[in-house]
Amino acid sequence: MKVLLFQLDGKIPNIALMRIAAHYKSKGDEVSFRWTGNPCRELWDRPDVVYASAIFEKTRPTVEMLREEFPDAIIGGTGVDLAFSLEDIGIKTLEQDYSLYPKWMQSIGFTQRGCRLKCPFCVVPRKEGAIREEKTIAEIWRGEPWPKQLLLLDNDFFGQPHWRERIKEIQDGGFKVSFNQGINARFLTDEAAQAIASVDYRDDSMKIKRIYTAWDNRRDESRLFDGLNRLVKYGVQPDNIMVYMLIGYWDWETEEDRLYRHGKMREFGCRPYPMPFVRTSELVGFQRWVIGAYDKRVSWEDWKSANYEPRELTA
Repeated sequence: MKVLLFQLDGKIPNIALMRIAAHYKSKGDEVSFRWTGNPCRELWDRPDVVYASAIFEKTRPTVEMLREEFPDAIIGGTGVDLAFSLEDIGIKTLEQDYSLYPKWMQSIGFTQRGCRLKCPFCVVPRKEGAIREEKTIAEIWRGEPWPKQLLLLDNDFFGQPHWRERIKEIQDGGFKVSFNQGINARFLTDEAAQAIASVDYRDDSMKIKRIYTAWDNRRDESRLFDGLNRLVKYGVQPDNIMVYMLIGYWDWETEEDRLYRHGKMREFGCRPYPMPFVRTSELVGFQRWVIGAYDKRVSWEDWKSANYEPRELTA
């Protein structure tokens, strides 16, 4: 049987496609993989089955292009269908075929799935439901000769009952770890903040120190900064904290609100990263202003006057 896989977006390995590949290879089937948005047939004239994954809604034009080429393709991911799961199509194995990504060194996976919260803008509660444990660190790490580098995709690491055991496994194993999907600073206790500071936390490339969290709502200011201050108390440098800043979602959000949150984070010393819920020119322009660090030398008013383009700034 010839199985063709497409990863249509995302910059890290896709666990769903890795599991599909492992499932078919265990049966002796032939699997080919494309990490691209170009759905062409040149690998085979007629694959027996085609799978594709799309994480982001913005990828839907590519999804439709693939459907035109492969009308029977099975396409999943949060960008397509929140209710669809691998179990629905008989893929039960949790094994992951890393051969799809031969240059990828880290071990990737989940210690837990789901979330204890129900934020209205987030798909996780609808797709994954309540908190449940998934794998231990030993089950995620590929073992020798692979480096002790973990990319954890947990949506709520400290929401699981046995997070202390997982932290101890990271400590005892001497792992570098990226909490790639972020930790919820609003709920950090002193114990959890100290646990984060005790491990070698990294960005997804494992090159720099990085903790990810989020500020989605100005009303969470007090709780957020309580958590951030706890991290600093136990040794995390503010500049090592990246805070994803949801913009363009709340009906009551204003330009003043965005500038207030942005200013508070710059004042604290962490790294704000605006995330537009809708991609208007103003919101994307605000994102670019902050991510490009233009905000450190150009006022928002001047940035707006330049149509959000640095080449249009006047001296």
